[in-house]
Amino acid sequence: MFENIKGNEENKKILSKIINEKKVGHSYMFVGQTGIGKMLFAKEFAKAILCLQEEQCNNCKSCLEFDNNNNPDITIIEKEEDSNVIKIDQIRQMTLKILEKPIISNKKVYIINDSELMNEPAQNSLLKTLEEPPEYATIILITSREDLFLNTIKSRCTKIMFNKLSNEDLKQILKMKYNYENISNNMFLLFDGSVERALNLIDKDKEYEELSNIINNLEKYNVVDVLNLKEKMFKQKEEARGTLDYINLLFYNLVKKDIRYANCMKAAEKAKEKLTKNNNYDMTIDNFLLTIWEELNG
Repeated sequence: MFENIKGNEENKKILSKIINEKKVGHSYMFVGQTGIGKMLFAKEFAKAILCLQEEQCNNCKSCLEFDNNNNPDITIIEKEEDSNVIKIDQIRQMTLKILEKPIISNKKVYIINDSELMNEPAQNSLLKTLEEPPEYATIILITSREDLFLNTIKSRCTKIMFNKLSNEDLKQILKMKYNYENISNNMFLLFDGSVERALNLIDKDKEYEELSNIINNLEKYNVVDVLNLKEKMFKQKEEARGTLDYINLLFYNLVKKDIRYANCMKAAEKAKEKLTKNNNYDMTIDNFLLTIWEELNG
């Protein structure tokens, strides 16, 4: 069980113990940042819960149907394509279907992905089921934002915290599953232990390498040069905050050699804050570039 999933070794032991001791609860909350494998864990845990043998066998009717995505006793609920929330109608439908007995297994499992997207009415609808769940049912909430849940929801779930993936685990996943190799260490800092972040950023490796060269040579430019480099440094407005995150990683490495970069880090955080508040983009970036040039050349 969980042999093919990287990371979170302690959680593998916890969930395996639950299965082996036959102490499966009615509700769990898997908490951790996006892209670290919570859904993989939830599916493997669900497969073991539904298995018809003493241990997950991979050969019984339930396991075989699970592997073929045909097991009727597992349901995954996610936001619909045209929506930014998990709708109350989706939860109401679940609360009705959950009352129907299992078909193949002795259990039923419901996984709600990105479950923080349930609004308050949807959460209240779910709460009724969490208060009096059928004896054969297990509900798993997957979330990166525990703070968005009603306390009454959280109090009825067994919380399992998931950690970021190590750089080594992330390297292996990117190599074996996605055929990515020779990724710079700075990029792994930006990935922050998340496969999802890695896949979103990995094709921008050359862009970030160019940015790294600019930052490492800032003292060689005059102020006009720095302002003219804005388009190379910030290629897309919508990605400016991510670019500032990367710049701050570079500043962090440089501050060990030169304390002036500490103030550059503060300037980057201030620029991010302004962009978050929808301040004028060009003024914010120009001011940031002027500030860091002055810190290094003033």
